Amino acid sequence: MSKFRHLLPICLMLAVPAIDAAEPAKSSDAVEKSPDTEQVQESGALEFLHALTNKPLDMNMRPEQVLTPAVLEFHETGENPYSGNAERIAAGEKLYKKQCQACHLKDGKGRIGPNLTDDTWTRSRTDTELGRFEVVYGGGAGAMQAFGLRMDQDGILEVLAFIETFRAQ
Repeated sequence: MSKFRHLLPICLMLAVPAIDAAEPAKSSDAVEKSPDTEQVQESGALEFLHALTNKPLDMNMRPEQVLTPAVLEFHETGENPYSGNAERIAAGEKLYKKQCQACHLKDGKGRIGPNLTDDTWTRSRTDTELGRFEVVYGGGAGAMQAFGLRMDQDGILEVLAFIETFRAQ
């Protein structure tokens, strides 16, 4: 037993979700939104919420980024305008290989990260394009880090369009 003690901190790190230390969530069920829940602000635009705390996400993590027409459309509809767009899917594949493949594997079947190839998602939040965007942009449970500082929102939409191709196979 003592020869495996050094693995305990690693196992705990992977098993315990990383959450905002300022105000931890009560339980995963308490903060998980229903896919039927409308996240609409008074302005009519969708509200983006952190996957663990359900607090509003800072959608301006990278103030220098240009919000493309596709990103603005996504902010209004929650539907990925790049779904089915071969050029954007190819761009998303390049980003996926660079940013996602280490945890989700080349084929999306998962290593550290969950399997992305089927309709069995870890939480109901990720049943929607909006929910998947929130997890990639703002981070999620376990080792899923926020990519909002590393990738622009347009790139995240491209990656999500590419991930859809796993489920179509």
